[in-house]
Amino acid sequence: MSPRPTWILLLPVVAVAAALLAILALDVAKGGSAQPGRPLGEAKNQRFPYQAPTATQIGAQPTPKPRPSVTSGGGRPGNPADRDIKRRTDLLLLLEAAGRFKQQNGSLPTTEDKVQSLCAYETLDQGCAFEDVLSPLPIDPLGAPVENGYWYSSNGQKAKFYSSLEVEIPEDQRCPTEDAELKKRAYLICVETP
Repeated sequence: MSPRPTWILLLPVVAVAAALLAILALDVAKGGSAQPGRPLGEAKNQRFPYQAPTATQIGAQPTPKPRPSVTSGGGRPGNPADRDIKRRTDLLLLLEAAGRFKQQNGSLPTTEDKVQSLCAYETLDQGCAFEDVLSPLPIDPLGAPVENGYWYSSNGQKAKFYSSLEVEIPEDQRCPTEDAELKKRAYLICVETP
């Protein structure tokens, strides 16, 4: 049998010695002031003590969120008359927001008198700019802003906001429009800035 070379036995000892020398060299390179990083939860000489969670009484339940009332007609929240009141109120809010926007900026976001959805397409609709003065922007009570939402048109000086009601209104209260899509709306109303 041939004796094992002695260098195989010395290899682990040499590796450990080399690692220790490397650590010592790095410490000397930093001026001997190497410090470990901050402990978790410490920020700039300030430590945040651990706080145990508060106990919740047995049987306590979170307050439930109210659900919208639903009529038997199509599962829509509320009733048509209440939704129409909200639409009329929202148009007045938008009209007031347009006045504030024009006062702050000198002009209104222009659609070149073309009708757009108010803010269904955030990157395309000019009406989204009103979020600077009215946030969040009103949303139609039925949701689906492209189908049921509000519409906007402006030449930069005057603006018009539109909504479609569900309850029939007299012909003289309906808003005349040249827009082909809005003409399809049965009970279209609108408000216009002065």
